[in-house]
Amino acid sequence: MKKIVIPMMLAGVVLGGCSKKETAKPEVAKHVDVQVVKAYDVPYVYDYPAMVQGVVDFQVIPRVSGAIYKQYYTEGTYVKKDTPLYQIDPRPFELDLQNYQGQLTKDYAAMVNYKSIYDRYVKLYAINAVSKQDLETATINWQGAVGLVDADKANINQAKLNLEYAVVRSPADGYIAERQVTVGDMVNAYQTVLNQINSVNDMYIMFSMPENDRLTIQNAIQQGAMSVPPSYKFRVDLQLADGTTMPNSGYVQFTDTRISLQNGVWNMRAYVDNKQLKSQLLAGQFVHIYLHGVAYKNSYAVPQESVFRDDKGAYVYLVKNGKIAKQYVTPGLMTGTLWIIRSGLEDGMQVVTAGGVKVLAGDEAKIDKTIDQSEMIKDSESGLVKSVPAQVTPNKDNASAFKANKHQPVQIYESANIYKDKY
Repeated sequence: MKKIVIPMMLAGVVLGGCSKKETAKPEVAKHVDVQVVKAYDVPYVYDYPAMVQGVVDFQVIPRVSGAIYKQYYTEGTYVKKDTPLYQIDPRPFELDLQNYQGQLTKDYAAMVNYKSIYDRYVKLYAINAVSKQDLETATINWQGAVGLVDADKANINQAKLNLEYAVVRSPADGYIAERQVTVGDMVNAYQTVLNQINSVNDMYIMFSMPENDRLTIQNAIQQGAMSVPPSYKFRVDLQLADGTTMPNSGYVQFTDTRISLQNGVWNMRAYVDNKQLKSQLLAGQFVHIYLHGVAYKNSYAVPQESVFRDDKGAYVYLVKNGKIAKQYVTPGLMTGTLWIIRSGLEDGMQVVTAGGVKVLAGDEAKIDKTIDQSEMIKDSESGLVKSVPAQVTPNKDNASAFKANKHQPVQIYESANIYKDKY
């Protein structure tokens, strides 16, 4: 029987390896930036597509029928009230005037004759030379002749008025649009639209708020979580198609009393003074409107990249006692570069704003930079249409543009609750 011999050197190596202790590598702290959060009234800006409409858009409609004889204006130019725009062929109205004038001459002569007969019959009746019936007939003839003369005078006045109406004049100051008829076209009184005059100083911005947004605002107000201007008189900014922004353009003046049956939206209207905007707006122009004045009360706002999601919901990373901690939150709407947090945070918490993608709960954390919340808010607002406090005073010339005291200036404020006690 053979014996198996294990070399001593090999045995020593094996035993020696078992006696050595493994050394763990020290954990490396993760470098992060944090924001120390504090609750405040977080402003939120709603924005929608909109269309510009003149406060007073007048249709140019003729008051007599006939053929267009002349056109006096150039399309797209500024015209003043009562400026002649069209000449409808005046010849039929001139002939009517001549006809009625001739009829007046004839009827007036008849009236003078009947008056002479009446005067003679009055004297004859006084001496019983004619019967009472003869006197009554003379009276009727004379009074009938007087009536014909009065009718002729009225016809003459109407003919003169028609002749005056044959010159179609501008109903208001403004820019005249593209013509709808050309010289030679037949037009009908009070029916044919010849053109349109658009007001240039006072403008409406027509837009609609989706029903979902309206309900969100309404429910938040009822819960005491949101503040809005009284009667939804939002301050508005505008943005043109080329990206040009118009801060402090005006304010919401009208909100409909019902939801549109056609598309289920809430129709609203803002007023802007186009003169203060250097008349950059034209009727029919499409713009983007921004509504200022909404604020989520006592809420938090963190950078959007700070919010993550898993199967349990939304969360942020915090730094607690030098370690990373996961904190579940209830996010609201996004505004600028920030995400409004409705619940889950408390004042003084350190929310990770940079480096969150490379950390896990329980990791050691080293704070490289603590971001000031006010600076974070300022940077976020730079992504929205800038707004600077200003006065917006409606034009006094168009009283139809305003309700109540149309001369009262509207003071614009930067804070979220901008209209408190101002109306």
